[in-house]
Amino acid sequence: MRKLFLLISLCLLLSKVYSQKMTIGGNVQDTVAKTPLQYAVVMAVRLKDSVLLAHTRTDDKGVFSLMPPIDTVQVIISHPKFGDQSFYIFGSPSNSEFNFGKIILPPKSHTLQEIVIYAYKDPVFYKGDTLIYTADSFKVKPNATVEDLLKKLPGIKVDAEGKITSQGKKVDQVLVDGDEFFGTDPTVATQNLNAKSVESVQVYEKKNDQATDDGNETIQVMNLKLKEDAKKGYFGKVSGASDFQKFYEGEFLANKFNNKQKISVFALGSNTPRSSLGWGDMYKYGLNNEMNVQSNDDGMYWFDSGDENTGIPRTLKTGIYYTDKLSSKTKISSNYTYNNNQLSKNSETASQYFLKDTSYSTSNTGRNTQLNESHSINFDLVQNLDSLTELKVTPKLKLNSATVTNSERTEFIDSLGREVRETEIYNRNNSKGYDLNTVANLTRKFMKKNRVLFVSYNNVLTNNSSDGLLISNNTFLTSSGIPNDSINQKKMNANSNTSHNTTVKFTEPLTKKITLEFTYNLNYSKGLQKKETFNYAGGEYSLKDSLFTNNFENLRMTNRLGLKFTYEVNKQRVSLGTKLRQVSVENNNLITNQSIHQTVNNILPFFNFRYKFSDNKRFNFDYSTNSDQPSIDQLQPVQDNTNPNQVKRGNPNLLPTFRQEFSTSFNSYKAITGNYLWVNLRYNTTSNAFTNNIEYDTIGRTITTPVNVNGNYNTGIQFSGGRSLFSRLITIEPELGFNYNNYSNFVNNIQNRTTTASTNAGLNILLQLDTLEFEVGYRIDYTSPTSTINAANNKPYATQVLSSELLLRLPFKMLLETDVNYTINTQRAQGYNINYFIWNASLKKTFLKNENLVVSIDAMDILNKNISASRTVQDNVITDNKTSIISRYILLKAVFKFNSNKTKENDMDF
Repeated sequence: MRKLFLLISLCLLLSKVYSQKMTIGGNVQDTVAKTPLQYAVVMAVRLKDSVLLAHTRTDDKGVFSLMPPIDTVQVIISHPKFGDQSFYIFGSPSNSEFNFGKIILPPKSHTLQEIVIYAYKDPVFYKGDTLIYTADSFKVKPNATVEDLLKKLPGIKVDAEGKITSQGKKVDQVLVDGDEFFGTDPTVATQNLNAKSVESVQVYEKKNDQATDDGNETIQVMNLKLKEDAKKGYFGKVSGASDFQKFYEGEFLANKFNNKQKISVFALGSNTPRSSLGWGDMYKYGLNNEMNVQSNDDGMYWFDSGDENTGIPRTLKTGIYYTDKLSSKTKISSNYTYNNNQLSKNSETASQYFLKDTSYSTSNTGRNTQLNESHSINFDLVQNLDSLTELKVTPKLKLNSATVTNSERTEFIDSLGREVRETEIYNRNNSKGYDLNTVANLTRKFMKKNRVLFVSYNNVLTNNSSDGLLISNNTFLTSSGIPNDSINQKKMNANSNTSHNTTVKFTEPLTKKITLEFTYNLNYSKGLQKKETFNYAGGEYSLKDSLFTNNFENLRMTNRLGLKFTYEVNKQRVSLGTKLRQVSVENNNLITNQSIHQTVNNILPFFNFRYKFSDNKRFNFDYSTNSDQPSIDQLQPVQDNTNPNQVKRGNPNLLPTFRQEFSTSFNSYKAITGNYLWVNLRYNTTSNAFTNNIEYDTIGRTITTPVNVNGNYNTGIQFSGGRSLFSRLITIEPELGFNYNNYSNFVNNIQNRTTTASTNAGLNILLQLDTLEFEVGYRIDYTSPTSTINAANNKPYATQVLSSELLLRLPFKMLLETDVNYTINTQRAQGYNINYFIWNASLKKTFLKNENLVVSIDAMDILNKNISASRTVQDNVITDNKTSIISRYILLKAVFKFNSNKTKENDMDF
C-alpha cells in the first residue's frame, strides 16, 4: 500500500512539473523535392513581449520538437533557401500538445496568403439553448464507441441497458447528423459508431410533434455531429468472437456517406449478455400477460416488459438505413430492421405477504422462455412546398410475432412456517400483430419573424391476436377439507385500436420579447378487446367459460384548448399558460350490453422559468400538470387467471389521473478546470392515482382490481459533481440522493399506506495518465419502507457496490483492460443476502500496417460468481428474486476496421 501511495505521489509530482510546458512538434519538408528539410530554424516567441521562449533546428528527417512554457506564442519556421512559415498558438493547461504534422515551406519570393491559428476550444459550451460537447476534448479508451464517449461527458449518464440521461433528464431521441439512425433504437448508434468519427455531441430540446402532454411539450434530443471526413467515403467494421464451444458474438457495420446521401447496413448476432434484450428494442408486442400497457390522453402508448437484463439471451438483428436529399426542397429517408430475440431464464422468488391480522410467505421457482420476431419499416419525407412551408410525412409499420412459455411451482407457507399448499402452473402463448403509425406535419412560417402555424395529424392502427394454454394443479397439504383442483383452459384474445389525433398550433410574437401560442387538439380513439376462454371437456377445448370471457369496447374523445405566454430577455425566459381539457369516455360491454359514460373536465396549468448565469451555468424551475388514461386492460371487467394464484380484473369505472409536478435544477460546468455540479429537486402529487385493491381468500389466492386513490406523492433530491485536481490528472466525482415516496393501495378493502425513504451515495475517483487509466468507486443504496397495515412489513434493506476499472497501454501495441465489482446485499430474506464478486479482463493487440485489425482475449466473470438478485417492496408484499444469468466465459475475438481513407486508427480506436 505504501509503494502504491509513493507511486501515485510521484506521478502527481511529475504531472505538476511537466504540465507547465507545451509540446510543439512537426516535420518540415522541401517545397520542390518534397523531402525532409534539415537545419531549418524553429523559434517560439511570446506574443506579449516578443521574448524568445525556445528554439531548435530540424534534424536530418526534418523533425523538430519544442517545449516552451504555456503561453500565447508565435512559432516561426525559417530556412535561408525558403520563405518563413508562422503559426499562432493559444496554449492552456488543458490544451498543451500541438503537432503541426507535415509542413512545406513556401518559395523565398512567395507572399503568404494566410496563417494557421491553433486555438483552445471549450470542451463544453452552450450555443443558444444547445449544450455542445467537443468530442476530441475527452479522452476515451481504445476501440471506443460513442457510448464509451458519452460516459466521459460531464452530466451525461449511460446505464447498463444503454439508456441515456443528460443533466438528470432522459434523452428521448438520438440522431446522427440530424437524422434517425436505424429508426428510434438509440443503442444501434451509440454502441456501434466510432467515437473518433464524432466531432461534437449536441443536446437540446425540441417540440414533440406527436404529443403535447400538458406542459411537457418538448423532448430531449442528442445529436451526434460527424466530422467532415466521416461524411465522405465509407467506414465500418466486422467482428467475430467465440469460445469454440457455446458462446459467440458477431457484428457487421458499414456506412457510406456522400454529403447528401447516406447508406448504412448493420447486422449483429450473439448469445452473450452484451446483446441481451435492451430498453431500445421496440418489437415485443402482443404479450398481454408479460407487458404493462400504459397510455396518456394523447393516444400514445408505451410498454414495460420488466427486467430484461437477466436470463440467457440469443439475439439476431439486421437492418439497412438510407437517406438522401433529392433536391433543395426534398429529403427522404427510410429504414428496415429485422429482429429475432430469444430469452430463457430460471428464477427463484421468496415473497412475504402482510395482512391486517396475519401474514404468510411463498417460495417460487420458475422457468420462462420467449421468442420474439419483428419487421419494422420506417419512411420519412420532408418536402419544402415553398420557402416558408414545410410538409413532413412519416409512416411507420411494424409486424410482430411472439411465443412465450412459462412454468412455475409455488409453495405457500403459513405464519407458523408450515407448508400448507403448493401449485404448479404452465402457460403458453402465441401472438402476432401489427402497428401502423402515420404522422403528417405542416409547418408554415410567415414574413414576420417567429410567426408560425403548425398543423399535425396522427393516425394509429394496431391489431394484435393471441392464443394460449393454461394448465395448473392446486394441491392442499393440510387437513383443511378443501379438495385439490386443476385448470385446463385455452385462451384466445384479440385487441385492436384506432386513433385519430389532430393538433393546430399558432405562434404569434407580440414583441421581440413576448410570444403567444394558441393550441387546439382533438383526439378520438376506439379500442376493442375480445377475450375468450374454453375449458377442456370431452377431449377438446369446447366449453366456453363465461367468467373469463368478454367483449369490450372503449371509445374516447378528448378536446383541448391551450394558451401559452413566453417572455424572454437576455439571460432569463419565462413561460406560463394553461389548457382546458374535456375527456368523454364510453365503455361498452358488448356481451351484457351495459355502458358506462364518463366526462372529465380539467384545467391544466404549467409554468417554466430559466435563468442563464452564463453559457455553462443555468438554473431552471418547472411546474407542469398532466393526466394518464386507463388502458383497456385496466377497464375491461373480466377476470384474467393467467396466474390462478393472482387473478386480475378490470374496472370500467376507473377515472383518469391528474398529476402535478414541481422540479428545479441547477447545473454548472467550468471548461478550463473540468469541474461540474448538478443539483435537481422534484416533487409530484397525483389525484385519482391508479392503485390496486387486492382481495385475499383463506388460502392465499388474490383478485386484484385497479382503483383510484388520492394522496399519492413523491419527492426527491439528487446531487452529482466532479472536481479535477493536478491539471485533470485526478477527478473526484461524488453523488448523493434522497427519495421519499408515499403510496396507497387497498388490502381486502382496507387502505394500506406505504411510505418508502431511500438514500443513495457514491464516490468515484479517476486517475488518468498517458499509459494508464484507473478508476475506483463506491455506491450504497439504503431503502426503508413502512406500512400501515402491518408493522412486520417495515423491513429496511441495503445494497453496496465497490467497483474498480484499470486500462493499461502496454508495449508492442497491446492493451490490458480489467474491471471488478463487489456487490453486498443485506437485510433480505434467508438465502437472498447474496454477496458476489465479478471480475472481467481483456487483453488486446493490433496488427497490420494501419493497425486496423484488433485481436483480443475477453474473459468475463473469471471467478464464476455472477448472479442477478433484487428486492422490491410494493403494496403489502416484499419480494426477493434471484434469476439465472450467464456466468464465466472466455472469448477469442477479432475486429477488422475499414475506411475509405485507409488510414491508421490512432490508439486502436474505432
